[in-house]
Amino acid sequence: MSQNDAPQLYLKGCFKLKTPKSDQNKIISCPVCKSAEISYFIEKNNYSFDACNICEFMFLNPMPNQITLNKIYTDEDTKTHDGYKKANSRLRRAFIKLPRFIPYAFNKNSLDFGCGGGFVAYALSFVTKSSTGIDINEKAVSYAKKRFGRVNYYCTDFATLLKSKEKYDFVHSSEVIEHVSDINLYMGALENLVNKDGYIYITTPDLGHPKVPKDITKWDVLCPPIHVQHFTKKTVTILFKKYGFDIIKFYKNKKPGLIFLSKKS
Repeated sequence: MSQNDAPQLYLKGCFKLKTPKSDQNKIISCPVCKSAEISYFIEKNNYSFDACNICEFMFLNPMPNQITLNKIYTDEDTKTHDGYKKANSRLRRAFIKLPRFIPYAFNKNSLDFGCGGGFVAYALSFVTKSSTGIDINEKAVSYAKKRFGRVNYYCTDFATLLKSKEKYDFVHSSEVIEHVSDINLYMGALENLVNKDGYIYITTPDLGHPKVPKDITKWDVLCPPIHVQHFTKKTVTILFKKYGFDIIKFYKNKKPGLIFLSKKS
């Protein structure tokens, strides 16, 4: 990708693009929009990112598999003496955010997809018909089950969720999408889990935010292999439309984070 060919958001860079590294397992088309117009973009922590010229998706290439990623980061939040990192603060923030969810979740079946220690799922349980939390981290789910009642917690994976017969009217998935190795598997699970006219509330780092450093390698959330991909508003609009969701609202955020609500058509 040359400076002239790059998407506009990449023109802020204070660095030069490097020659692509050869790898027999490299992805050859964009996982989001299927375009072949992808090129090596940047390297950090000895991991290489490619970027799509069409939808602005930036992703590790080659991409580590999910088993490898799980081993790297699933235990991080449970390496504390009290069971969960910043537990009280997380619980407090979950209840502070709750009023935002009420118009879409009140008296409905809700799911926290990637629930961690169960804080948001617990808060939702006070306004919903039923509240469920799922996560791939066994320790996090065990913590949630021990600390919080009122919620159905499960440890499961995306492939299993593709076959699930459970449906939800409101799904919350915060700071999850940037961690998954197969974005289409994640989206396929969401497509299966959400009822028609149901809502999804997503948060993830915002690659296109004005406060992302001009030298993107200085961005603290560019931290492979913890975060393996990054999105802009354009990226998520294309991605969610592909799976039958219309983004109906982007929330304002002073920090470089994407927060949006989408509805299944």
